[in-house]
Amino acid sequence: MTRTARTTAALLSAVCAISMAGCGNNAGTSGTSTAAETTSATAAAAENETESTTAAAEKSETETTTAAPETEAVTEKPEEDTAADKPVILMVSFGTSYNDSRDKTIGTIEEAVQAANPDYDVRRAFTSQIIIDKLKERDGLEIDNVDEAFARLEADGVKDLTVQPTHVMSGYEYDDLIEVVRANADKFDSVKVGAPLLTSDEDYTNVINAITVATSEYDDGETAIVFMGHGTEHSSNATYSRLQQKLIDAGKKPYCIGTVEAEPSIEDVVAFVKNFGYKRVILEPLMVVAGDHANNDMAGDEEDSWKTILTNEGFEVVPVLRGLGEIPAIRDIYVDHVKNAQPLGAEDTAASAGDTALADGTYSIDVDSSSSMFKIVKCELTVAGGEMTAVMTLSGTGYGKLFMGTVEEAANADESECIPFVEDAEGAYTYTIPVAALDTPIQCAAWSTKKSEWYDRELTFKSDSIS
Repeated sequence: MTRTARTTAALLSAVCAISMAGCGNNAGTSGTSTAAETTSATAAAAENETESTTAAAEKSETETTTAAPETEAVTEKPEEDTAADKPVILMVSFGTSYNDSRDKTIGTIEEAVQAANPDYDVRRAFTSQIIIDKLKERDGLEIDNVDEAFARLEADGVKDLTVQPTHVMSGYEYDDLIEVVRANADKFDSVKVGAPLLTSDEDYTNVINAITVATSEYDDGETAIVFMGHGTEHSSNATYSRLQQKLIDAGKKPYCIGTVEAEPSIEDVVAFVKNFGYKRVILEPLMVVAGDHANNDMAGDEEDSWKTILTNEGFEVVPVLRGLGEIPAIRDIYVDHVKNAQPLGAEDTAASAGDTALADGTYSIDVDSSSSMFKIVKCELTVAGGEMTAVMTLSGTGYGKLFMGTVEEAANADESECIPFVEDAEGAYTYTIPVAALDTPIQCAAWSTKKSEWYDRELTFKSDSIS
């Protein structure tokens, strides 16, 4: 807006104020941004979009100090139609202070959801208060946190609500979001929740199709295509290894998944590139936005950036600063998740949906593992008196024991609670474990003999493979 236009707008506002003295605030003015908003400043500071963000991730946001442009402050809170009978879709993202990337990713996802749901009011909330405060102070942008968004929804008299996270997986940020939704559910007639990006088997297939098509120009037989995720201590970190395994199963040989703060690590990425003899490496973020991690940890010039590390190993490295939200097929997945959002509480019963009644006996069954380094090559399921156990045979001998639970629980468990390996006639390692349910991820921890460390794994026993 030019200075003249602003002056004119101010005069008109003054005239309106005089002529309409006594009127209250417009109840239709919301504190959330809609999918149609794309106005933003172009400065950068810090970022992290993944649902599995930690305090360290938020710290990286605050340490990015690029100055905002010297322009009029902009507020991402335009007027909205908030009639009580109009349903609302609340899009919840971690957020980013990289304005250009936010518009191309979070903004375009919201636009796609709005276009697919024209009768809904699409609103925005961020989970990172640090980013919210930074944007307000630096750019004059005001974005609600989740609590503020729910307070506004209640004040506006909204009755039907759909909450759709843009998180990549169901990590700590997603868990916190669900807690807030539950605490406020009784304020609405209907509340539905959409799934994060990578949730179902279909999601993995669709994400793989999206990223491989988007990067197909690089697949020349001499190039490794590496996607960098954030990584988390949450058990959902298994999502990355699961995605890697599914890429392998789909025959996508040059694709490699790594994380900044967990497994698979940059060391695993280097080993992958070397083992397959690639000469060039394409780096892209496995994050909705391309912010601080993408610009610095992945593509920066510092000694510990992925670009520098791989360059020092002798590879030609090409960083591509494109968030997942810029890929149309990824946006389509979020639109589909909004469409298939489930009533709050449905996730409580989803775990039992895959249970299959089996007669007592022993069956061969396939097991999906979240990690390509923890591959089950054979498994026999035994059903007796309604209880199920499985004897799994691993492809290697790198794990000395298992624990049915998380890494944290395993670290504090007594040795008697661990499950040791038993060698079969061919010297392969086998483990006998309890199976709580079929077609449902079961958490376990595996002890790496080489690294003397526990690693989170998820196992899914596939009922459709029983023979």
